[in-house]
Amino acid sequence: MQKQPKSIEQTTTKMRTKIFHLAEVVIVFLLMVFLFHYFQSIPLAEKWSSSMGGLPFPGYAVLLIASVSVFFFRCPHQARQLRTVSFNRHLGIIGQTFIPFFVLSVALSWINWQNWGGAILISIIEIGLLIWIASTVKDNQPPAKKASLINGMIVTPILFLSASKIGDVIISIIYFYIFVAFSEEILFRGYIQTRLNMAFGHSATVFGVQVGWGSLISAILFGFWHLGLAMGELRWPHVLWTFFAGLIFAFVREKSESILAPTILHGIMNYGPQAILFYLFWR
Repeated sequence: MQKQPKSIEQTTTKMRTKIFHLAEVVIVFLLMVFLFHYFQSIPLAEKWSSSMGGLPFPGYAVLLIASVSVFFFRCPHQARQLRTVSFNRHLGIIGQTFIPFFVLSVALSWINWQNWGGAILISIIEIGLLIWIASTVKDNQPPAKKASLINGMIVTPILFLSASKIGDVIISIIYFYIFVAFSEEILFRGYIQTRLNMAFGHSATVFGVQVGWGSLISAILFGFWHLGLAMGELRWPHVLWTFFAGLIFAFVREKSESILAPTILHGIMNYGPQAILFYLFWR
């Protein structure tokens, strides 16, 4: 029997690798969806959520543990890089992108993103912010001094905390920044995007940043993750605008080469300084 040319064998091997990695991340994604909803539906978990103002703490607690585990198990190299992260570099990126994410957070506070009209409007804003962010952080070393902006705008509301509400605000910050932002970023931009990058590589360059199918697919799965967060209700408009949010986080992750910056920006989008001030003084 005549052997296949080496190039054909290599192509076949690469194709199998891509299919394997894609199947793996989809299976893990579906498993995470199941774990989240299963543990959140337990009576004790429902009671805990009710005591926490309806926030799905139990579901996200399980997601956090499971995501961290699969990330460290399947992406050990990327996990080791977390210990050598350049915080100045990340603070520089966060500082440069804080204003657009603050704008996005305000828009999410005022626009009804649960209907199609609001979701489309938010998506248009996100597309504009993605272009703005990409053009802003295209230099190789974003200046860290701009990070002082985020420090001031996040710390300032804390200085005016009301003693009667500080506990609730701290709980909300822990929930939105650690349970939600960190768990979702370590799953989608940490594990999923990394695993897909290993198989598909980076096939395009956007404003000097190499991106690939990993960025797109992780954003798609990120959008579908938000399809069923409301029990018994499919929220397709939510999928639309969170997909574009996922593209932004994916770009920042590629630029920063870690999940630290997208995690902080994700938290700001979910629970920005204006949300803290609103809770303290108007709620």
